[in-house]
Amino acid sequence: MYWFIILFPLLIYPWGFDPYYTSTKTGYLYAFVLGTWLYILFKRKFKTLKPDKGDSTIVVLLLLFLTLIELSTAFSPNKYTSVYGLIDRKEGLISYFCYFSVFLFSYRLMDKEKINKMIPGVAIVSMIVSIYGILQHYQLDFLPRNSAMRNYGGTYTFFDNPNFFGSYLVLAILITLPIYLIASNKKYQTLYFISLCLAFVALIFSNTRSGYVGVFVGFVFITLFVVLKRKLLWKRWGTLAASMMVLLFLVNMSEQGHYTQRINSVVKESYTVATNQSTGHEGSSRFYIWKKSLPLVKEYFWIGSGPDSFEFAFPNDEETKGFLGGKVVDKAHNEYLQIAITLGVPALLIYLSFLLLIFRRAVQAVKLAEGNEKILLYGVMATIMGYVVQAFFNISTVPVAPIFWSILGITLAKSTAIINRAKCQNGEINQQETESQSA
Repeated sequence: MYWFIILFPLLIYPWGFDPYYTSTKTGYLYAFVLGTWLYILFKRKFKTLKPDKGDSTIVVLLLLFLTLIELSTAFSPNKYTSVYGLIDRKEGLISYFCYFSVFLFSYRLMDKEKINKMIPGVAIVSMIVSIYGILQHYQLDFLPRNSAMRNYGGTYTFFDNPNFFGSYLVLAILITLPIYLIASNKKYQTLYFISLCLAFVALIFSNTRSGYVGVFVGFVFITLFVVLKRKLLWKRWGTLAASMMVLLFLVNMSEQGHYTQRINSVVKESYTVATNQSTGHEGSSRFYIWKKSLPLVKEYFWIGSGPDSFEFAFPNDEETKGFLGGKVVDKAHNEYLQIAITLGVPALLIYLSFLLLIFRRAVQAVKLAEGNEKILLYGVMATIMGYVVQAFFNISTVPVAPIFWSILGITLAKSTAIINRAKCQNGEINQQETESQSA
């Protein structure tokens, strides 16, 4: 589990007729999950997956979510797509089962030592991915591209899409921030600093505004709840923030102000929509797609159209093709709208409840945690928040989702361990008080 999550961004097969990395990563994900379940079966380790008593509601919600996805698949008119996903997306029923498995494995099969080592591993691998993304921006990438990206001038690295690359960088940057803040060894502190700076430049080059917003929200959260309350961290945080501002200035200047225009467009387009002056082209035509998608929520309210079948549910009529320049809409560009239409509103509500309960568990734990453990918990909470925010403008995808689900599992595991430890300590204290009173 430990090595799979760390190396997953690099698990590609760049050869063949038309190398889509999503297809390759899906194959690796299937193989890993199947192998792990076979190991659990033959070693009879089912008891290790039993949730903590305080987490049973969360696991029940997960099983309900899977049940609703199965129902959606069973009644979908596009059964092959619902089971396996679109040919270049692969997010069908099997992939969802794999996500849930990764969550359980991260929650129950990884010990404390592995969990603490995983975050630095993610940071180091993100350096490799970021460097390749920067090279790709300057057309220096050396791996073959698939047919859809052969003439694309942007950055997408091993994720087949710049938006998906951006969502990966949200996770990579925000999960690295806490270990940078608590690093006592100068070498590691420098390593994490370089990792963050490289990922930040790669995020700028990805051109992904959803990624910008997600990272910004995570930065604000950590600033308010971690940095402001600890003067010892001000210098380290200020150094990182100043370095990123300098990098943004230099990159933007070298690109004739393109990225400040990109960032400013978030505010301008939000204002246009808020003041009812929308043209529909806001957010790379996302606003138009959302308006056309909303009536579908009522139509597919209970069980949806089937996993990954948005393309078949969305009205790709002549009006839409004319407005979008002939493009076929195959995703909602909003994870929650995508789930509501393809899996149904009950599935969406259960998914949101699942996320909320994990976050609530983390909030309970962070009140009990101390020192570096508290900062790490705040870090994973910021990571979840950043991903959830960017998902308003993006969708789930196989190259990124397993990492997010693993972080959810780790968050629950760390939170539960802290809460249980506090209960044990309180129990011991109460027992000692009772004994002293009896004496």
